[in-house]
Amino acid sequence: MSPADHGSPTRRAARSRSRGFTLLEMMIVVLLAGLMASSAVVGFGATRRGRLRAGAARVAAAMRFAYVHSLTTGRATRLVFSMGGNRVWIEDTEDAHVLDPNDPLRAGGATVDAEQIEAIARREAEAQINLRPRAPRAEFARPQGNRYRVRELEGIEFTRLYSSHESEPRETGDGHIYFFTGGSAEPAVVHLHGGNDETFSVMLHGASGRPEIFDHAIELPSIDESSTDERDVDLRDQRIREAEQ
Repeated sequence: MSPADHGSPTRRAARSRSRGFTLLEMMIVVLLAGLMASSAVVGFGATRRGRLRAGAARVAAAMRFAYVHSLTTGRATRLVFSMGGNRVWIEDTEDAHVLDPNDPLRAGGATVDAEQIEAIARREAEAQINLRPRAPRAEFARPQGNRYRVRELEGIEFTRLYSSHESEPRETGDGHIYFFTGGSAEPAVVHLHGGNDETFSVMLHGASGRPEIFDHAIELPSIDESSTDERDVDLRDQRIREAEQ
């Protein structure tokens, strides 16, 4: 083959076509890589949302479990959330329990500083001097057994808890939702955050202990006994009858 053949138009065209095909292939590879990256991002977002939804379902199940536990054992029960964390568990007591919004210890608030304790001590000392009757504080503890172990919800954070016994939503410490032996519970709403901008809410209906899941943040509705859903009352009565059988 002569040197002239290497520089012939035919050879140059073949080399150009070869370079053109390589560039096209590179463009296709870059395009596919971009599509795969976009799919990965979308898939990751869907995974986080699915995890958030699953976490909300587990919280709803825990609410139902605590409700049934209180109803069947005859023990006041509370569901405990580690606010800012991902742990949830139940505690109960044989003691008579009275929710007192004016007493953080009696209401179940776990985060009480020294000044609050001192104020409570002064108030109780005054109550004793004036001979005002006061119910003793109930001692709650986690029941024994594997079914009562602390649950950790992977990829979930409890960010806010609205309850009827606290005037402000709880965002730190341990938050509590109370269930009563008569087949009712305190209305409450807990927020779950999944590491993105999404928040799910689980609302507990007090009349029946029925949980309801929302795919957005909600607050605790105002308590109006006249607007109680008759379905909740019927459901509560049905559960009481089942527990008595």
